[in-house]
Amino acid sequence: MPCQHEDVPNRAQIDGKELNHSTLPRNMASGWRKLLEEESEHQWLAIGLFFVFIIIGGFLIGGTSSLEGLVLGTDPSENLEFEEGVFLLEIGYHEDASWSEAHSAIMRTETGYKMYQQMETDDVADILPPNDPQIENVTFFQLTEEGGVEYSSSLNQLSTYRNGMTTNRALDDLNDSEFGITAITVHSIPVVNNRLMITAEDGGSGLRGFTGTGLTTPSTPIDPTIVWDHVVYLEESNFLVVGTYTVQGEDESPATPSTRIAFAHVSWEGATKTPEIKRQWFGSGSEVHSIIRTSDGGAVAASNEELYIVSADASDKTHSYPSRVMVYDDCHDRVWLFGERGAETVLRVDLETESASSKNLPYPLPLQPTSGAVNGDVLIVHGFDAQGESDRISLDLTIEGSLSSGRGFLNFGFLVVGFIMLVTQGYMMVEKAIRTYKA
Repeated sequence: MPCQHEDVPNRAQIDGKELNHSTLPRNMASGWRKLLEEESEHQWLAIGLFFVFIIIGGFLIGGTSSLEGLVLGTDPSENLEFEEGVFLLEIGYHEDASWSEAHSAIMRTETGYKMYQQMETDDVADILPPNDPQIENVTFFQLTEEGGVEYSSSLNQLSTYRNGMTTNRALDDLNDSEFGITAITVHSIPVVNNRLMITAEDGGSGLRGFTGTGLTTPSTPIDPTIVWDHVVYLEESNFLVVGTYTVQGEDESPATPSTRIAFAHVSWEGATKTPEIKRQWFGSGSEVHSIIRTSDGGAVAASNEELYIVSADASDKTHSYPSRVMVYDDCHDRVWLFGERGAETVLRVDLETESASSKNLPYPLPLQPTSGAVNGDVLIVHGFDAQGESDRISLDLTIEGSLSSGRGFLNFGFLVVGFIMLVTQGYMMVEKAIRTYKA
């Protein structure tokens, strides 16, 4: 006779009471509700404290929003030559030199003018003899690779200074034309070294192609209402030229005409053909104080009223960002725009996204800025103070957001403490749940 088993329901115990499986889920839910009720006061207290921590942290981080690492003046141990001058007219820093402060400059001294190069603390060389009359006649001055300097102090002449020696090159268009040199592109069309220059001739400004051999092309037609000042190479035989356009309004006095900024997209493929102005347009402001080629083959220019971002194909975008000096940071493809002396902020613009952010200065700008550059990881702005004396400010670009800055340290601390609080709460909840389940 087969064995007969009596049906006995499976049993489980919760809080000392024996229950079958049909009642177990209901009692487990009841247990969770009981857990939440017991812990609700503690959890809300912890959540409240966490939100208080977030608010206080936000205020502390916001309070450290000023740029750190901004320094007025120079290191006296460097013995920088321009500290002995009265007013700095031109300066450029040699980025490929072994000494971070290596530079070439033109400055006014108490006795006249000085044009020099300083490649080390104790290595100062005169490019032209001090107080040489030619220094006052310099119309063009820029740095080249390997510690070189290009300048022009005479008609039809381009001079190059390198390693203590000066070479003079006579420029000729085979028509016996006479012209002064206002600007030449630093970059050139690859391989053939074709460069575009701005010349002063026939009472106006011309554009000439320059092959590097001393032969120039004929000038573009002279427009007496436009004076070209700056030129940069874009790419594929295209150049951007910037100047000022004189406008005589109907109600304006002939002695005080209005000026506007003029732009020109110029194409020149080399040889003896005259450069061609492909397109011309105008902007607001009295003059462009800064222009530079960007890392993507375009250019960026700044005036006292606007910022102009020009792409490699010469299409342009305009933003209403006034400034006195623009400094380009090619490592991050962004520009810094400095305003008048006494300004409390500086504007930083990312050229790729065209987004702008205002940065608070730790103290009002002490200088009226005149020029600027990025040398390595340091941004440098030269200018003159309220007494008219030359000075400079420098900003270490590596400090912002790093742990060595107050803001960076607070950001790091905020993340660490917040993470610890969240992990602690999560751990306590899991541990309590396990204990309740086992009980």
